[in-house]
Amino acid sequence: MEGGGEVCWPYLRSNDLGFPVLNLRIESPFGVSKEVLIRVDTGYDGFLLLSEERYRRMGFHLSELPRKYWSEGETVTGEVFKLRRALTVVRIPELHMRLEGYVDTFRGNTEDLVGLRLIEGLKLLFDGPAQRACIFL
Repeated sequence: MEGGGEVCWPYLRSNDLGFPVLNLRIESPFGVSKEVLIRVDTGYDGFLLLSEERYRRMGFHLSELPRKYWSEGETVTGEVFKLRRALTVVRIPELHMRLEGYVDTFRGNTEDLVGLRLIEGLKLLFDGPAQRACIFL
């Protein structure tokens, strides 16, 4: 952690591009906790999207909200699908932050993403030239 109530993480690289990530501790209602670096995707308007496998391993499938609270997603080709949803607590350990929200997944999903709903209350900097993402208190 750097001084002055901030923490930064270097961008991860894929296909010769850097992308911002946040280090989060995800907690399930059953006490399962996992700390992971997750890519920030401002194109995802939800809170947190987990791969179907991680969602199941952490037990979220056992505490899903009723279907009437599930959101809908849409692919770039216009295909609409349901996002299964469960409540979660997310922590940013380096800053002792606790955020309450929800986790989504869908059949066949292999990605973990931080969405706009999670970052909307954060003072967040994507520093492209330095290839790092920072949160400030």
